Amino acid sequence: MSTFEKYLRLPARRKRLLHPALAWLILSRIGLALCSLPTLQRRFSKVSSPRLAGASLAELRWAVLAAARRVPGTKCLARALALQALMARAGLPAQLCIGVAKESGSALEAHAWVLHDGVPVLDGPNLARYSLLSVFPAEA
Repeated sequence: MSTFEKYLRLPARRKRLLHPALAWLILSRIGLALCSLPTLQRRFSKVSSPRLAGASLAELRWAVLAAARRVPGTKCLARALALQALMARAGLPAQLCIGVAKESGSALEAHAWVLHDGVPVLDGPNLARYSLLSVFPAEA
């Protein structure tokens, strides 16, 4: 089954979440190429966008992960930014975290993730191995 056929079979509610997730991922990818993370978050907070009242955390997570599979080159920071923006529009508190890890004999590795009430939202690598560098709350 093609991607388009899968899309057509989605329930309307999932489609309504997938569209903004895709838009926020694309904006994140472009924005990260043009400006710093704090600047991008400030600009995102000023974007007028429909509220996502009633959207659950699981639905938002699904939407970002589904959209990310269709946007080439999407990495953890763009996913985290998009999820944080969607969560803000759904009235869910979110903190974007950035950490680094270094295994002996390997290069420094960075990772970004989102916390909701202190719990990681997106699955990813073992977060315990990352030293937290920065936490960016969503701009109000």
